[in-house]
Amino acid sequence: MSWVRLWSDMPTDPKWRVIAKRSGRPLAEVISVFAFMLLNAGANASERGVLENWSDEDVAAALDIDATAVSCIRDAMQGKTLDGDKLTGWEKRQPRREDGSAERAKEWRERKRTQANARERPEADADADAEEDSENKTKPASIEQVAASGPVEIDGLNGSTAMIVEQFAKWLNPWAPDLKTAHKSIADAVQLYGSGPVRDGFADLKAKHADGEVRAMTTSAFYGFVKRAKERKASSKPAKPDRSNMVFKPSRYGPGKWVPKEAVAS
Repeated sequence: MSWVRLWSDMPTDPKWRVIAKRSGRPLAEVISVFAFMLLNAGANASERGVLENWSDEDVAAALDIDATAVSCIRDAMQGKTLDGDKLTGWEKRQPRREDGSAERAKEWRERKRTQANARERPEADADADAEEDSENKTKPASIEQVAASGPVEIDGLNGSTAMIVEQFAKWLNPWAPDLKTAHKSIADAVQLYGSGPVRDGFADLKAKHADGEVRAMTTSAFYGFVKRAKERKASSKPAKPDRSNMVFKPSRYGPGKWVPKEAVAS
């Protein structure tokens, strides 16, 4: 997983106001678009700090704004935070060093080696650890653990887990989809709303987007459709039959039945 740094005064940097004025877009949109640029440039394996496979349309969908707005912001950033596709100041803000982590790791390994040579673990601790390991082996793997290797089927989704999880991961981060986080989110949604509403809500969102009724497919839109699917299911109870013009006619041969009043009168 790739990481990027944020500096402490990043949200209040005066250049965002300049870019907002140039582009005619709100300050919040400018900062949000730049955050997506950081993620995109940080995920570039060949040259970090350079935008790769950037899509104004994808970012606009994620932020629920028009693609033209993203394009205007990107153009206004030229000379301020962008030089073509390269983020200016990347080397300063995103240095290759890892804040001394290599040296800390070396010192930690040395301490562990020294401790291991200095004393032996008591037999009681060893027995306790062995018992704990045995208990852990008997426990079922958690959703997070099995999800690390890919979308594992979630009970009740009837084979649609992979499709829903992979799409949800792209909504979370279109450049570096995190299947593990997406899998846990969908599993939590199933536990909260039920598998039926999750399946139906996902299908409704895809259909509405294909018909042009939903402009952007996002995580918030997904949860909205799932909630509506659950409410729809709860309200779809069968209506009671109208017996206002009927009477119950008992029978000596059975339990009786409801018949129209006219039939009794005749």
